[in-house]
Amino acid sequence: MFIRVHPWLNCFPLVLRVWLVALPGLLFPAGADAQLPVRWTTNYYAVTGATLPEIRQSLRQNRPWKERFDHDGMTEWRVTWHFTVVATPNGCRCSSFSTQTGIITTMPRWFTPTNATDAVKQTWQKYAIALAQHEAGHAAIALAAASELQTRIRGIGEGSDCASLKQRINTLGQQVIEDYRKRDKDYDASTRHGVTQGAFLPGRMRRGPP
Repeated sequence: MFIRVHPWLNCFPLVLRVWLVALPGLLFPAGADAQLPVRWTTNYYAVTGATLPEIRQSLRQNRPWKERFDHDGMTEWRVTWHFTVVATPNGCRCSSFSTQTGIITTMPRWFTPTNATDAVKQTWQKYAIALAQHEAGHAAIALAAASELQTRIRGIGEGSDCASLKQRINTLGQQVIEDYRKRDKDYDASTRHGVTQGAFLPGRMRRGPP
C-alpha cells in the first residue's frame, strides 16, 4: 500500500497518526490476498496578505472552487474495485478482490510577508493545522470505505452463477460507496466544514452551506 505522508501530518492529533500507522494491519489481515493501494496527494493554492482581513480576502479570491463553495479546503476521493470470479461445483465464488483509493486534498498556502506580525502568524498556524485535521477526516472516511468494502466482500459467499455473483459484488460496492459519501457530507455538516474544529480565521463571516 502506498500512502504519501504530508509535512503537516505531524500536526494531526495522536489518534489520527496512530490510526494511519495501524492501517496496514487493519487492511491486510493474516492470509488476505487483497491489495489496497492508496494514493493521497495534496495540492496548494496561494494566499497572500499581511493582516487577517487581507488574508481572508485572498482566500476568497484564490480558492479554486470560489464560484461553487464557501470553504477553504477540499478533499476529493474515489474508491474503485477489481475482482475475479471462478466457477465451482456449487456455482461461483469470488477468487480475488482488490480496491484502489485515490485522495486529492487541496489546501491554502500562505506566503508570509515580512511585515506580518507574530500574532497573525500564530493565528494562521492554528487555523492551518485545524483545516488540515478537518481534511484528513475526509481522507479517513475514504480509507474506511475501502476497508468496509473489503470486509463486506469477504462475507458475500458463493453465487448460483458467475453473472449473478458479479452483479451482487458491484451492487454491494456501489451501496458501500454511497453510504460513505453520505457520511462525508454529514461530516461537513456536523463540523461546518471544519469551523467547529477550529478551521476558521477570527472575524471571518461565513455564508451557510452551499
